[in-house]
Amino acid sequence: MVRKNHRQNDAQTNVTTAQEDLTDYLAERSELQVRWVKVEDSGEKLSEKPVALTDDDEIADVADFPSGKYADDSSTDRGSFSHKTFIRHRDVVADFLESQDVADLQDVTPREVNRFNQRLQRNDYARSTRDLRLQTLKVFFEWAESEWRAPTGEGQGKRISETIARKRDDLDVSGSEKSRAGDDNHKISQERAEEILGDLARYDYASRQMVEFLLLYHVGCRASGLLSINVGDVKPRQGIIQIRNRPCESGIRLKKGNKGERDVNVADDVMTVVTDYIENNRSDPKDDSDALFTSWAGRIDESTLYRDITGLTKCGDCTDNDGDPLVKQNAGDCPESVGPHDIRRTCVTVFRDRGISWDTIGGRVNASPEMLREHYDSPSHSQAAERRRKEILNAL
Repeated sequence: MVRKNHRQNDAQTNVTTAQEDLTDYLAERSELQVRWVKVEDSGEKLSEKPVALTDDDEIADVADFPSGKYADDSSTDRGSFSHKTFIRHRDVVADFLESQDVADLQDVTPREVNRFNQRLQRNDYARSTRDLRLQTLKVFFEWAESEWRAPTGEGQGKRISETIARKRDDLDVSGSEKSRAGDDNHKISQERAEEILGDLARYDYASRQMVEFLLLYHVGCRASGLLSINVGDVKPRQGIIQIRNRPCESGIRLKKGNKGERDVNVADDVMTVVTDYIENNRSDPKDDSDALFTSWAGRIDESTLYRDITGLTKCGDCTDNDGDPLVKQNAGDCPESVGPHDIRRTCVTVFRDRGISWDTIGGRVNASPEMLREHYDSPSHSQAAERRRKEILNAL
């Protein structure tokens, strides 16, 4: 696996007391060294951020985190951060510290929490997204309060974590909204998905973006499952694609580790598109990766996949603050754009509309039937009525 050397690419920055607190929090949860660095990418929202490092002073990969070291999940501490969880906590808390100009957690008041919440609202995040970010910030402050690094509330009113909890209560996000099921801003209709695939077949056949969208819609896999696929996992003669957990090789860990491994059946017409992409359009990466989805550098990451999918699903009418049309890099700003997980949800709904059992769907998408019923299936009123009609007529 190609690693990025911290000393060659990032300059260490002077840190505030609050930044030191975040460093300790992330290091404790990730079991890795953590160091603040300046951000040189002008496209990033943060000017500085903490990064996880190995003992060799290199940027830590998925396999270096606790859940990557023990792929069967049998030895991991539930309090330890995976790579993905590390990124979420890092970005949310660092954004809070920078946007609210917090140098010492002891100086934080409900005023900063309120301003941060308003900032999330101004950025037009979905309520479920705001709730998740506030929840993440709350977990951090609960830790800081337990360590006496933030006001404990004694003689001063409520703790900061309790203030954040009240903000979450004000959002009143239900369980279904937290899963984003039924949220019209975060799903794509079957008709729209088919329209996108039709356009891709005509104008961008067997492109990387077409195969990404097609497999998300046809298989219903998670982003990690999609990105983990190697060319060698595609078996045209058997009509299957293998999904395997290889965090040390690929840098991608399946959500359920080895328990997420499976073979998925792929329709002939879908397999044809995949093989045409491999033979004609797949980028030959300089690191000789066998990854199915590549750029010139190697296996693409989740942020690239997200940009590819939001670029396909944006409405085409939205513009940025300068009045220029949105491009792939900022397509997520379009309220009609959706990400990979939303296509997975549509896939589950399509399977149910076709009468496929929950057990069969669960095996294909690697989720329990109970989880799928509660969080992934979001039929329209007419779709739900049609299902009932078919069930009733079959029973008569």
